[in-house]
Amino acid sequence: MIRAAAFALLALAPALAGVAVGQKLPEAQVADKGVMSLDGRAISYRPWKASAAFGRVLTIYHLAARMGIDDVNKAYIDALIAARLPETLPDSPYKTITVLNLAEANWVTHGIGVSRLEKNQRETPYALFVADEKGAARAAWGLRPGQSAVIVVDRDGTVLFFKEGRLSPEEIRTAVALIRARLE
Repeated sequence: MIRAAAFALLALAPALAGVAVGQKLPEAQVADKGVMSLDGRAISYRPWKASAAFGRVLTIYHLAARMGIDDVNKAYIDALIAARLPETLPDSPYKTITVLNLAEANWVTHGIGVSRLEKNQRETPYALFVADEKGAARAAWGLRPGQSAVIVVDRDGTVLFFKEGRLSPEEIRTAVALIRARLE
């Protein structure tokens, strides 16, 4: 009995570990809402799996749908824009994916969050935006509630950089350098 319980815990260990540098990003599946798709000005949603984006270098920018959260790592997003990374074509070797955790929203921030996400999708159609109604990505990745998180993964889905909360200027430089190195 004890041996069976120990094996069960060992089997669950990877799922409980969350995001770890040097390890594969745990699979996250967002079935409610999901990734946005732009057709002209109309936006639709379809289910999203994190692993579907592998094959290119990624920044996954995970945000709780709370007032002011998008300012926490604005300096990182500004650094990505300034770096002029090759992400504007559908088959580009780099993509930024923004995942908005709507499960942490109240009735005010939910509507504002979805509206802003849709506006951003229209303004940057080459970027990927995911509306996560149930908090599936946060749960899969073991992220703390109410936070902003930056995850950089290589083409195989191995985590190169991970930080919850505000990135320091040095951490921003490190993350951008890791992306550049994988694109060369």
